[in-house]
Amino acid sequence: MKVRLGLFFVASVALLFVGLTVQAQDLGPGFHKIKDGIYTFAPDQTTTTCSFAVTEAGVVMIDSCNSPLDSRRMAAAIKKVTDKPIMFLIDTETHSDHTGNHFIFSPSATVINAEGAGAGMRKEYNPKRAETLAAQSPEMREALKGEKMIPPHIEYKDRMTINLGERTFELIYLKNVHSFADTAIWMPKERVLFASSAANVRTFINLRPTVVLPDVIASYKLMKSLNPEVVIAGHGQPTTTIIFDEYEGFYNLLMKRVGEMAAQGKSLDEIKKELKMPEYTDWQGQDRLAVNIDAAYKSVKK
Repeated sequence: MKVRLGLFFVASVALLFVGLTVQAQDLGPGFHKIKDGIYTFAPDQTTTTCSFAVTEAGVVMIDSCNSPLDSRRMAAAIKKVTDKPIMFLIDTETHSDHTGNHFIFSPSATVINAEGAGAGMRKEYNPKRAETLAAQSPEMREALKGEKMIPPHIEYKDRMTINLGERTFELIYLKNVHSFADTAIWMPKERVLFASSAANVRTFINLRPTVVLPDVIASYKLMKSLNPEVVIAGHGQPTTTIIFDEYEGFYNLLMKRVGEMAAQGKSLDEIKKELKMPEYTDWQGQDRLAVNIDAAYKSVKK
């Protein structure tokens, strides 16, 4: 599926980017300038990464940030870089830390994710989310004004290409890797890949029951085959394809050890109690090893 959008903005084609000389440090803590007109925002190692790319025809955002406060910071940063509108907001997954703040950007942004994303968001939606967050601080309460769930306006199947201004965004569905609908976004001219939460920087991922580890590993091979220069994960700082090598190594070793213990007749509960991964003690989210063992056990017992 392809969407051609530059024709409606012919008058702007001759214009230079507005504010591309803005540096990441000028936008505030947590911002990284990846390449001209491409920025990410990840306040710390574990917080959701959200990003934006400026084109001659408008802005494309990727994920709507972890909290309304972060989203307001992102909106302010975009205005420092350009006066062009946010045309598209592409979700890399369905979980609320990536999708819960669409209301801050849409309208004007058209929200896009893979098929099944809207149903997944509705299933997971917590109607008390705003009330819970508002209790944190007056600033959070103010940032939540207008809060509502906004599911994707467009759901694509398998692949979708957006041509906006001079940039191309290739959307790739990643099957069974994290949430109800996961999308990698590839910018081929810039060689920048947004890898979703299929891989987060040196972190045990909170795998849901629908995750299939061979599919996860297949997604790493697919994304690595694009040969990106920069990889933006769903959580953590900008990195390279080394992230895919690290995760593939981890999951292959985990499945090997789980498979060996299962072959010895050990139950899943026994494996969870006994299995250790000392090679990965420096990774974040050590409490999530159990759900990773669940996924590995499901794969090796098929």
